[in-house]
Amino acid sequence: MRSPLWFVVAGLIALAGFAGAAFYVMPRLEAVDSATIRVVVPGAALLILDKAGRYTIYHEKKSTVDGRYYASDTVNGLRLGLIDEATREPVRLTEPAMQSSYTVGNRSGTSIYAFEIDRPGRYRLAADLADGRNEPKAVLAIEQGMLGEMFSLIFGTIAIAFAGLGVAGAIVLVVLWRRSKAVAPRRPQG
Repeated sequence: MRSPLWFVVAGLIALAGFAGAAFYVMPRLEAVDSATIRVVVPGAALLILDKAGRYTIYHEKKSTVDGRYYASDTVNGLRLGLIDEATREPVRLTEPAMQSSYTVGNRSGTSIYAFEIDRPGRYRLAADLADGRNEPKAVLAIEQGMLGEMFSLIFGTIAIAFAGLGVAGAIVLVVLWRRSKAVAPRRPQG
């Protein structure tokens, strides 16, 4: 294991780790984004929420919906209401427990509301501006657990990349150690 070819092998393993990380992240990044529901406001939209639990509503400052690009720095005066279609009961909208932001591709969003539902179903979201204007248009993104999935995705990608680097580094260290043993002067025996 003293051949210089082992350095090439280590380099290839390191590159394979980075390639593996890229192949891991790309399809999962799109899956995380596709689970997000986007609506253009002001207006109304029917949301089909398939899981009970806590959801977060983000204002996407940059977004594309149905092939149309939207950019809005603020949603000043935006009023939101959410109603359970089955019971006609309003769902309480609150401030998010923590402020969160994201940028994925061309989209960037900041959390503005949160809500919790007890059961999956159809919910009607209504949004208007305080003075009844229809402009500016903005995009809201509704999601459940995206931040946790993003952290998991990031740490998984880093783990794969560092695994490749770790194996490559171990090979380099073993080769260097073996090479140093081979050139070490021998002590005369007396």
